[in-house]
Amino acid sequence: RAAVLASFAPQVAAAAGEDRDALASGLLRDAAGHIAASAAAVCPPDGVVALTGGLFRMGAPLLGPLGTELARVLPDATRVAAAGDPLDGAVLLARALATDGLRLPADEAHLTVHRVTA
Repeated sequence: RAAVLASFAPQVAAAAGEDRDALASGLLRDAAGHIAASAAAVCPPDGVVALTGGLFRMGAPLLGPLGTELARVLPDATRVAAAGDPLDGAVLLARALATDGLRLPADEAHLTVHRVTA
């Protein structure tokens, strides 16, 4: 379960930061790569990126590699502080999709919203 795996995140961050554990640091670098790739999949190259959620409370062990990866995959994007929590973001996305106010890149690997027109 995701919650069980997530419960280990503070220990991984501590091991990566304080103990300089190579395995823990590698896990966080890999996680940063996946987070950045997810952002790049939906963010326009010159768009705005805000990070929210409990993982980002891990601090430098995750945010350092994530900053590097975001700069690599979205060099022209602007990073801003999140204006809310993950649920706020989900509601904004749902509203924008419901009113045709948001267009996400089409990709077979991603969820796609199809509209039926009368």
